[in-house]
Amino acid sequence: MRENRWTGTAGADAMRWRICAGIGLLVCVCTAATFGCRQDTASVPAIPVPGGGKRQPVEIEAAVRSAFRQANIKTAAVAVATEGGPIFVRTLGTRFGARGVPADDDTVFRAASLSKPVFAYLVLKLVKDRHLDLDRPLHTYLPKRLVQYPEYADLGGDRRYEAITARLVLTHRTGFPNWRWQSPDRKLHVMFDPGTKFSYSGEGYKYLQFVVEQMTGSDLQALAERLVFTPLGMARTSFAWRDEYGANSAIDRAPIEEFFGPGFLALPNAAGSLLTTASDYGRFLAAVLAGTGLPPQLRNEMLRPHVTIAADRLFGPPAATGSATGREHTPFWCLGWGGFEDVTGQARFHVGYDSPEYANYAVVYPESRVGVVVLTAGGSGPDTLCPTLVEALIGRTNTPFRWMGY
Repeated sequence: MRENRWTGTAGADAMRWRICAGIGLLVCVCTAATFGCRQDTASVPAIPVPGGGKRQPVEIEAAVRSAFRQANIKTAAVAVATEGGPIFVRTLGTRFGARGVPADDDTVFRAASLSKPVFAYLVLKLVKDRHLDLDRPLHTYLPKRLVQYPEYADLGGDRRYEAITARLVLTHRTGFPNWRWQSPDRKLHVMFDPGTKFSYSGEGYKYLQFVVEQMTGSDLQALAERLVFTPLGMARTSFAWRDEYGANSAIDRAPIEEFFGPGFLALPNAAGSLLTTASDYGRFLAAVLAGTGLPPQLRNEMLRPHVTIAADRLFGPPAATGSATGREHTPFWCLGWGGFEDVTGQARFHVGYDSPEYANYAVVYPESRVGVVVLTAGGSGPDTLCPTLVEALIGRTNTPFRWMGY
């Protein structure tokens, strides 16, 4: 069975596929015996933790090494970032297909749905430059009716799509399913009136990507290079596979392209195709914390709670929503980020989850001005390793991992 760029992505969070063995989680964690780590622990300052206080790098590194040794994981990476950039980066394990060659800080991982916050940041830069309005119906940016495009012909009898805006996409309230291929007829449908419920949707992100590409005349990769990767110094990051990644990645391409078809990894997908390193994603987290490239009002708009989520789990059926104006609301969703409140304050998070063999996690604490990214690849149990690594890096935070699917 094959999927094209409009029917799914190997990075979609709710997909529990077996094809993901060997794919990586992006948290840069290094041990002297298993990688070429370029950062000496002695040169790393004390690590700030949410809620105040600091932890010593030696303590963190020991905890990270211990967690990795106890997990059945082939490759993992972690990064801790502050407003100034990543301050602690480690990578553990081996590169894919390199017969025991240690992974290092340049090892590329498949970030899955950690793609979504990056795309949301790109969209807000377009808003800043007045190319896009968060509340204007997306179909009005197109030169012809949406249903006249083959990718969206399925929507011909249902005009509710005309209410979908960029804000509804970034807060998962479009009415679209996660992926159309999950529907009984494998067609795209609007499941509920846009704006009335929360339902996690990769299709919504694909729709916004489609509109942005049509509107700007540039594909996602070109836009991301210009607006995100180059300005933030993310030199090893891309929405599409590069040949140079072959020598140093944690990605087994064969089962992915066998399932989706040759060349699948070369197709940029806003919902889940991001390829990156822990240090690069740490640079992105630093930009989110500092508001780099965005005026203060847009940075605040990105991170403020927009809707509460009345659901027992993130990847569940459509759930009721409400307004979210204060710290008592949890969980909630922002623009491109989920949110929750724990004992240390409010956090903004995203998951990148494909199967029991593959899990990613990123979280920022705006009040404490610290962020963490964790990426894993191969083996079994990364969904349990993610919480362990987060605790190793920043301590106990009461993060609702079960609700997130870990």
